[in-house]
Amino acid sequence: MNYKELMRDRYQSLGLKFINFMARTGGYRKTETVYGENHRHRFDSYLHLKPSGDRAKIIFLYGGGWQSGDRSDFRFVADTLCSLGFDVYVPDYRLYPEVRFDEILHDAVSAVDAIMNENEGTFFIMGHSAGAQLGALLALNPDLLQSPERISGFIGLAGPYDFYPFTEDEHWDLFAPEEMYPDSQPVNYVRADAPPLLLLHGRDDMRVRRGHSKSLMEKQQAVGGQACREVYDNMGHVDIILSFTRLHRRKSKVVLDLQRFVVQHQQKL
Repeated sequence: MNYKELMRDRYQSLGLKFINFMARTGGYRKTETVYGENHRHRFDSYLHLKPSGDRAKIIFLYGGGWQSGDRSDFRFVADTLCSLGFDVYVPDYRLYPEVRFDEILHDAVSAVDAIMNENEGTFFIMGHSAGAQLGALLALNPDLLQSPERISGFIGLAGPYDFYPFTEDEHWDLFAPEEMYPDSQPVNYVRADAPPLLLLHGRDDMRVRRGHSKSLMEKQQAVGGQACREVYDNMGHVDIILSFTRLHRRKSKVVLDLQRFVVQHQQKL
């Protein structure tokens, strides 16, 4: 790591600490739950102090290129979602190169199953970047979850959904073995009876190009499924998730569009 990269990472760390410190108050309680044997098999729950059967529930999967991230870094996302009236769950999962993608996906499945087994009702899955790719697979592939009918919708922020053949060298190993490469592509699981998809992308995203969300939307619509897409001007890959900080959320169209989608598609079981 060169000096410039080191300073960038230090500034990002300080920024995360600041925005998460601001998010440490609210009308909810935070608890931790173990869902497996590994030290990363944990999820945080952010539950309102006054329970309500009508409250929507969102499971948020963070990004980090399948190689980095920690649930504690995204308290600010849960804080904003709670401010909208939702209960929120944020799981950790194992990362590459400790494990390859099949085990990362297994962790995401296990976490979501555990959350749904412990709580009644339906859920929305939401993800950013690599977390959006994981979330899209969970929403689209009905063979993954124990109760796929309990997913009311998927919200993807800056997600990679159609990226094979891979353009990054490490991805050939991350998503190996070769016969499993197609399993990593959400566009391979589009189906008419999937839950509705809300695909959000920044127009200036240079990390995950907005063509990913366009491809998934078009393929899902082509088979008769529900999918809509919003592209935001002057917004890059990180900007879209920073829309959920207390500094930005009141004026954020991203947050407003998400809220409308959840209210529109919330189901009752």
